[in-house]
Amino acid sequence: MSADPHDQTRGETAPQFAGNEHAPLSCNEAAALCIKAARGVGMSWGMAEEAGFAAAWLVSQGIDGPTRLCSHLEQADGLDWEDLCPAVTPGAWQNTKGQAACPIILGATLCDYAELPEGPVPNSEISLGTVNSPILLVPFLCELGRRNELSFALRWNGGKLRIDGTKEWLNLAAEALSVSQLSLTLGVENAPCHQPCATTSPNAQTTAATVAALNSFAMRTTVPATEASRAGAGSTLSDND
Repeated sequence: MSADPHDQTRGETAPQFAGNEHAPLSCNEAAALCIKAARGVGMSWGMAEEAGFAAAWLVSQGIDGPTRLCSHLEQADGLDWEDLCPAVTPGAWQNTKGQAACPIILGATLCDYAELPEGPVPNSEISLGTVNSPILLVPFLCELGRRNELSFALRWNGGKLRIDGTKEWLNLAAEALSVSQLSLTLGVENAPCHQPCATTSPNAQTTAATVAALNSFAMRTTVPATEASRAGAGSTLSDND
């Protein structure tokens, strides 16, 4: 652990890491850092908070959510976030701008459309197209399944994953969906979704490189110092008694 210069995007007690050290961020630390990083690459406050939720949910299950979010932010950096949204039509939510969909926007939109005919209603199937960092979609599907007593099946070329009542699906999801991109189809069933229990001591076994990259994104939310701001710094009162 290092004593690097103070980073204004992190709290005074937030741990600092260097080199190849592992960075076992807690759920709260991961959420706070990921929210600021998402804001730094231009996400709205609402979507940035959803990004923090997704990363922290994965951390609570022992999955390195911050690294997967960092990968997505690196892929999306410089793009217009509106171009990463799905076009919502019955049976097909594919992006129309030729870009891979943002899993945060896609997951939040699925939750918003849960009660609508073109949404994830029971006994339906939705073609999602290519999705960045698809593991980040899992927290939203679990929350939607819990809220609406649904279960889901994700399919892609050469693979399938059921998010249902079994205890093994999350390990399979962590292995199969922790990739850069997948073209997905979502099947919806009218059955309760198994809610995995959080690990005993949840933390993200991420790396110093991920923390540094997220901090770099987060630093974009700070205002650079100027000559005028430096000139006006400090008290105008005399210290002389």
